Amino acid sequence: MYVIPSEFKTFISADCDRASFIQNYLKAAGLEAPVLQMEGKNHIYVKFPQSQYNPMFRIKTVIAHYDRFSGSPGANDNSAAVFCLMNWAVSLSKSTVVEPVETTTGLHHVSKPTPFHNIRLIFTDGEELGAMGVSQQGAFPLAQVFRRLGITNDDIFVFDCMGRGDVPVLTQTILPRKASSKFIKDFKALEQRAASLLQTSANGRWFSLPCNYSDNASFIANGIPAVAITMLPSSEVTAATQGVLPQTWQLLHTAGDNLESLTPQSFEIFYSILNNLAAMKTLA
Repeated sequence: MYVIPSEFKTFISADCDRASFIQNYLKAAGLEAPVLQMEGKNHIYVKFPQSQYNPMFRIKTVIAHYDRFSGSPGANDNSAAVFCLMNWAVSLSKSTVVEPVETTTGLHHVSKPTPFHNIRLIFTDGEELGAMGVSQQGAFPLAQVFRRLGITNDDIFVFDCMGRGDVPVLTQTILPRKASSKFIKDFKALEQRAASLLQTSANGRWFSLPCNYSDNASFIANGIPAVAITMLPSSEVTAATQGVLPQTWQLLHTAGDNLESLTPQSFEIFYSILNNLAAMKTLA
């Protein structure tokens, strides 16, 4: 069984400077992670070696917000995803992936070589402000920059609340009424690739549910397809289909979103998703 590292406790502590934590964690592994300051928010961009990109294939932009709701440890929302992504970034920078291997002494994680990955990784700030309207969300100006620079053909995957449960959930998205036919076509294609990714990564155990928007809302509002993925316990998925609000979602933004609420198995499943995402190749 996966054991959550002790550094995670520091990351969710009340006095943690989370932006500095992320930068220092990656710097210790030899990765640059400069801050992109936009409208008072500090997004963190992870710089991978250029040799790990192949222009024949689509860039896969991976996004997870590192800010948290005031007064909450934010262990699931969204520390678990961010922490896994930091470790994954370190593996990718060394042209390896981390895979769980069962041995006579238990479950261990080992690094294995991998070719180019085409991953663009960004930790965003200000996602929790989305309740005030999508234009107030920290990722909104980031999405505007993507659009202004013509970066509209990436496969954008947003990961939010990945630390509790055993069933990956692909968010059901209501597209804007004025969405163009091209946007709808591109979004559906991305959604299908996301579904295939989860099917492969979780032994066919995944689900699609209506969920609150995450940073995907900012990109969709700017005409750029983006999908959001979360995680839930299987029992809560079943209850959600019957109109019951999952307990996992009830814990969000509360003191109960703590280390004790997490399930280590979720980390294992998330690493499987990430490693398969790194290996996924779609022609540009």
